[in-house]
Amino acid sequence: MRPSLLVVIDTEEEFDWSAPFSRQARSTANLREQHRAQAIFDRHGIAPLYVVDHPVASDSWAMRWLRQTRDRGGCEIGAHLHPWVTPPFEERVTRANSYTCNLPPALQYGKIATLTKCIADAIGDHPRAFRTGRYGVGAETLQALVACGYTTDLSLAPHSSFADQNGPSFYGWHNRPFWADPEHRLLSLPVTTGFSGALRAIGPRIAPLLDNKRAHHAHIPGILSRMRLVERARVTPEGTGLAELKRVLGALVRDGEQVVTLSYHSSTLLPGATAYARDEAERDALLDRLDATLTYWTEALGGVLASCSAIDAAIRNNIQSERLPNLKPEALISCSTST
Repeated sequence: MRPSLLVVIDTEEEFDWSAPFSRQARSTANLREQHRAQAIFDRHGIAPLYVVDHPVASDSWAMRWLRQTRDRGGCEIGAHLHPWVTPPFEERVTRANSYTCNLPPALQYGKIATLTKCIADAIGDHPRAFRTGRYGVGAETLQALVACGYTTDLSLAPHSSFADQNGPSFYGWHNRPFWADPEHRLLSLPVTTGFSGALRAIGPRIAPLLDNKRAHHAHIPGILSRMRLVERARVTPEGTGLAELKRVLGALVRDGEQVVTLSYHSSTLLPGATAYARDEAERDALLDRLDATLTYWTEALGGVLASCSAIDAAIRNNIQSERLPNLKPEALISCSTST
């Protein structure tokens, strides 16, 4: 299979990322801006995956637009869990509890089931792809996804850690797809985070150093990046420049990666809603970066743009799919159990 890139949009409400989490923050005005990016996807012939959370799934206008876009072949629709705004509300609203994996297994299942039904009622179909908010995925989360009928999970963020915020750590994980359950019902497509530079092979081993506060104080990550030795980047137009995106995508293809996910938040398209687009000029620059990245992927790297369902089907139909790594559940451990 040729290197394939899929686009995943965390389709969610606007909220102040620097403020405490609130169940009342449910505005979805940003959905009326999504046509700007969708026009780019239509031009490139790619059907992105909009993973929608409960506030969006409860917005009749937003779901009508998404359903109409899906029905003409312009997108796919999946699920995105923000536990603090998704019933049942049995947990305290805390930073630790914003990570789904920190909730009791029964509550994880209850929230996923509630979200799934809300989406299915709105679009007339059961969502099959899932991404948990804040990359808060654990072994119990994956078990709940299987029980709720999901076939693709896109939650795990390799070479990253959220332990300092009571979240999970994914140091040592890779970007390759893997089976998330023994029966191979759930396929995991990680959130692509790669390394470029002359010493990129050691990137996974030194990822904790790149996040170390003392190392940042000494400007070590910046020095390594400017010297083109090791540069880590998540594949997203949010906070990642075009030159940096080209470097990491080129390195991923040269190193044999076959599936790449490009992600961003829907709220970024509403100027001022996130730090990534504080005004219309920054929003438009981000869209230009998105457009240029898709062009670079196909024209310079020879990759293809594919939907999530097409990539899932291609992997499952490949005779070598049984050779994909199998998840060891004990490798996914919640960093906090505070509820």
